[in-house]
Amino acid sequence: MSARPVSTSALRPMGDPAELVGQWVRVYDDGTVGLLLAADNTFWSMRTPTGIRSGTGRLAAEPVTERPQAKPVRRRLRAMMDDPGFPASEDLDLLDLQLAAHP
Repeated sequence: MSARPVSTSALRPMGDPAELVGQWVRVYDDGTVGLLLAADNTFWSMRTPTGIRSGTGRLAAEPVTERPQAKPVRRRLRAMMDDPGFPASEDLDLLDLQLAAHP
């Protein structure tokens, strides 16, 4: 018989999602990493390297503070630098600044 792992979101306190707007965050449910564009207790929207993702309800997420969390996203943003329809350069700059603030 194996024990079932406890959801990591159940272990973390959830603050006001509006405080995370403008930051790169990792969604607890599925690990998606993106730049949070808008959030309140009923709706949220984020930009990921694969497009805009949005949802209803309270967003359970945390700021990205460690390079291993950001590695796949950074790689994808660098690959998209020449796409004029996506602000990859600006997003990569924001991600790097956020990571630098959490050494």
